[in-house]
Amino acid sequence: MAYSYILTAAAIPTLCFVCKVLYRLFLHPLAGIPGPWLPAITSFYSTYYDCSHCGGGQYPPKLKELHERYGPIILPVPGEVHISDPDCLDTIYAIRDRNSYSAGGLMVEQSVGSTEDHALHRLRREALNPYFSARAVVDLEPLLTAKAAKLAQVFEAYASFGLDNGLLDDISEAHRQREALASLLAGVPLQNHFRTSMRFVGGLMTLLQGQSALPPGLIEMIRFRARIRHDIDAVLDDKANHDKGSGRSLFYELRDSTLPQHEKTADRLQDEATLLVMAGTESPAKTLTIASFYLLSQPLVMRKLRQELTNAREHAPDVEIPLHSLTALSYLGAVIHEANRLSFGVTNRMRRYSPTETLAYTASYGPNEGTTYALPPGTKMSTVTYCTHLNETLFPDPWHFDPGRWLGNSEEVTRRKRCLMAFGKGHRRCLGIYLANAEMSLALAALAQYDMKLFETDESDVTFKYDNQISHPKRDSKGVRAIVRGNHI
Repeated sequence: MAYSYILTAAAIPTLCFVCKVLYRLFLHPLAGIPGPWLPAITSFYSTYYDCSHCGGGQYPPKLKELHERYGPIILPVPGEVHISDPDCLDTIYAIRDRNSYSAGGLMVEQSVGSTEDHALHRLRREALNPYFSARAVVDLEPLLTAKAAKLAQVFEAYASFGLDNGLLDDISEAHRQREALASLLAGVPLQNHFRTSMRFVGGLMTLLQGQSALPPGLIEMIRFRARIRHDIDAVLDDKANHDKGSGRSLFYELRDSTLPQHEKTADRLQDEATLLVMAGTESPAKTLTIASFYLLSQPLVMRKLRQELTNAREHAPDVEIPLHSLTALSYLGAVIHEANRLSFGVTNRMRRYSPTETLAYTASYGPNEGTTYALPPGTKMSTVTYCTHLNETLFPDPWHFDPGRWLGNSEEVTRRKRCLMAFGKGHRRCLGIYLANAEMSLALAALAQYDMKLFETDESDVTFKYDNQISHPKRDSKGVRAIVRGNHI
């Protein structure tokens, strides 16, 4: 009798599993989508490539491999389509809801970047737009120019004495914080797939051994958020604006904005500030690292950039090129575009879905070319930047750093710019695109003023190796290092 109960208890879940597998393979509305059968029935296929295979972070290259075999549309996980077709980007990233933010562990669930509902996203974004517009960035020119001057002082210090008094006031602290953030991002794949388990284990470790038991990156994030919370609490308590100062202050103005009161709580503003700071540091830093490496490793590219900067200075009203003129330089812009392309921006799947509309996609290449697939309402759609930025039709010899591919006004160049996804796509495109371009323009113009030589650095120190929310090179990379020889004459 006991044996029959055990057998029944084992048979019921087995039968449920078999029924679910059969449904997903043959009866699900997406059952006809091409691709291997395993990711159609279980998300553990993506978990393996994200968390285990070759050290994890390998699903974008695997998706590209699958598209080369099966065509432009596949199932990366059950119930979701992944489309590798540049001409479909505008359809995927039209005005749609998005699926919940997938970067577990970054503690930004209430930020604009994590907002699922389109209407709520628009409300939050419209409150931030005035502070990141092209006009707002021009108003920041004195501050940005001062930061670029500090960067030049760092180069001068290394050229003169082989040391530096600080990173734009403390280089060692900046390095420590970047290492901590890199270690935090390395845990994103595990957080995405095992969020509840990871939080339980983290909470248990903290309870038993204290905060010191946590990974360094997570400890730094907790401290960082505590500092942000302190500042936001001070803003919310400063009703008389005694500490506001004379300039614009984002969180003072958000506090006094027409946003609903529940959108101005300390918890939500803390998440917003966390996202703004992280997105505004790591992404531009990644692009600057890549641009710096290729400028130093390709003398012809550096020579063309220096010539353009020299010509611009000859026509500048002052010694320095005004910011609006600097950001309009075509070759400098091409260098930034190409560095953005090879930085890949956010590297995981940024999902969108249409709540009410049935969409259709017709395969444009591959073994099922010409076949049309219906995507019912609620179908999650995505494409990773790895597939788009390495598309050989768009970008011949895609791993080669070639700013020339962005020059001119041809239809081909226009299409490439439309398909660049480093800042996202559509109405959810990165808020800080104008600020990032201004920062990178000033930093690269400063870099071009110095003669440098790469030190124990090669292309593997900047090449995509792992998907940790953003691209990461080989694990043992020490970053891009260079010897500063002096001013360029």
